[in-house]
Amino acid sequence: MTESGLGLIQGIKSVPEACGILSRRPKILFWLLPPLLITLLLDLLAFFFAFEWMRDGIHGFVASHGNATWLSSAMSMFAAIAVVLLLGWSFTWVFLTLASPFQDFISAAVERERMGGATQEPSGWMGFAKGTARSAIQSLVLLMISIPMLLVGFLPVVGPLLVFVWSAFALGFSFASIPAGRVAGRLRDRLKFARRNCGAVFGLGALIALVAMIPMASLLFMPVFVVAGTLVHLKAGENGAIRRIQPPVEG
Repeated sequence: MTESGLGLIQGIKSVPEACGILSRRPKILFWLLPPLLITLLLDLLAFFFAFEWMRDGIHGFVASHGNATWLSSAMSMFAAIAVVLLLGWSFTWVFLTLASPFQDFISAAVERERMGGATQEPSGWMGFAKGTARSAIQSLVLLMISIPMLLVGFLPVVGPLLVFVWSAFALGFSFASIPAGRVAGRLRDRLKFARRNCGAVFGLGALIALVAMIPMASLLFMPVFVVAGTLVHLKAGENGAIRRIQPPVEG
C-alpha cells in the first residue's frame, strides 16, 4: 500500500501554525538575529556597489549621446528599482546559504516544542559539517537553476507562471529540508521527501515566493518560514509519509 504525502493545504497551514509557535516561544527569534543581520548587511553592500556601477554607466551613456539630464535621472531611478527587486529575490537564497548553522538550532527548538522534548540533535561536528555542506550545495544548485529560469519569465503569459511554479517548489523544498541538514540527511533522501510531499512543499513555497517579492516583508517573515518548513518536515514524519531521516551509517 502506497503511503500518501502531505497536501497543499497542510503546507499553507504550516505558516499560521509557525506564527503560533513563535508567539509562545519568542526566544527562538534570537537565533535568527545573526543571519538576518548578516544577510541584510550583504544586501546593502550589494545594492550600494551595483547601483553605483549602473549609475556611472548610465551617466556615461547619456553624456556620450548628448541627452538631457532628466533622462539620466529617470534611468537611474529605474536602475535602483531593478536592483532592489533583484536583491529581494536573492535575499532568501543568501539567507538559506549563509545561515544554515543558526537554522539548525531553530529547527531543534521547534521539534522540542512540538514533540515534548524528544528531538534529534546534530550528529557531532562531522555530521554538522556534512549537513551544512550538503545544505549549501543544495542551495547553490537550486540557485543556479533559478537564474536561467528568470529568462523564461520573459515569455509572454506562460513565462511568469512557470517562474513562479519553479520558485515556489525550490523555496518550499529548501525550507522543508532544513531539519534534514541538521541531522546530516542525504540529498537523495531530501528529494524523496519532496516528491512524496510535493503538495505541502509547493503550498509553503508559494507563500514564500509571494512574500519574497517584497524585500522588507521577506526580511520579517524569514523566522516564520524556517519554523513552517520544520513543521512540514515533522508532520510528514508523523503522517507516515516519510521515515525519519537518519545520518548515513558509515561503513
